[in-house]
Amino acid sequence: MNPRYRRLLIPGLLLLLLVITLISSLANRAEGAEAGPEVVSRLGDSRITESSGLALSRSHEGIAYTINDSGNAPLVFAIDVATGRTVGTTRVEGGDLVDTEALAIDRDGTLWIADTGDNRESRADAALYAFPEQGRGDHTVTARRYPISYDSGSRNVEALLVHPVTGAKVLISKGLLGGTIYALPPKLRTGGANLAVAQDGAGPSMVTDATFSADGTQAFVRSYTSMFVLDPSDWSVLATAPTPYQKQGETVTAERSSLLVGSEGKDSELVRMPIPATTPSSAPAPAPTVSPAAAETDDQTIAPMVFVFGAVGAAVVLGAGVAIHAKRHR
Repeated sequence: MNPRYRRLLIPGLLLLLLVITLISSLANRAEGAEAGPEVVSRLGDSRITESSGLALSRSHEGIAYTINDSGNAPLVFAIDVATGRTVGTTRVEGGDLVDTEALAIDRDGTLWIADTGDNRESRADAALYAFPEQGRGDHTVTARRYPISYDSGSRNVEALLVHPVTGAKVLISKGLLGGTIYALPPKLRTGGANLAVAQDGAGPSMVTDATFSADGTQAFVRSYTSMFVLDPSDWSVLATAPTPYQKQGETVTAERSSLLVGSEGKDSELVRMPIPATTPSSAPAPAPTVSPAAAETDDQTIAPMVFVFGAVGAAVVLGAGVAIHAKRHR
């Protein structure tokens, strides 16, 4: 090929490659923008007014459990996640539930209730309750009660995590300036207090719930406004992101590749949100601050930009080809 023709062709090919890369980048950006939070369902049962714990069933597909905060009947509600309908209840006996704040399910399908709420930090009767998850239908169970004490005095705790592989149990206190992460003994006893031992490092502030990922390699810890991803090996923060707006964001449970979050209040929403992306460092990832107007503009400009750059690239390549063809036939 004549070197003069090559000089025309190569820039066109390079520009076309650039256009392809740009189109791919913009498509990925648009896909990421669409993968935001979505309302899955509403908890329309009039008895569910203060949903304060949420746990996805291990044995019953599409079912999650929730429980009300203090001052309500000792009922665990089985919820069809897709519709929000109550499909079962379990009345819990075996102790007096005072301030229930969290739910978790272990690898064996045992449902754990954290009766650990203590706004005045004065309780001496905090406890965990455990029984096999019941699924659909109405049931009554006598739960095993495990008394809890803390090595640093009484604490207000609204988060319980049960590791899906090892069964290790972790509590996180709700502190204004940061919570304390507590590890419970590997084997709990019903006959005496189980000492929760504070771990090194501080947890996020105002923690209202937490859960492990399906494989136990990450812990998702929420406050009223934020979701934190923690590394359970040292409890360092790997990422943080805003939670969807909710009246009083209280709950979180992990699906395979997303999170379900819920709120207190009547007719409250179950919202599916993406798992915050972690960064190589342990520093929190900054939350996005794009305004709605800016987001709308970005979406609207993607298609025109792709068209313009694609047209320019195609024109350059086509022009180079025409020039070559013309030169050859002179």
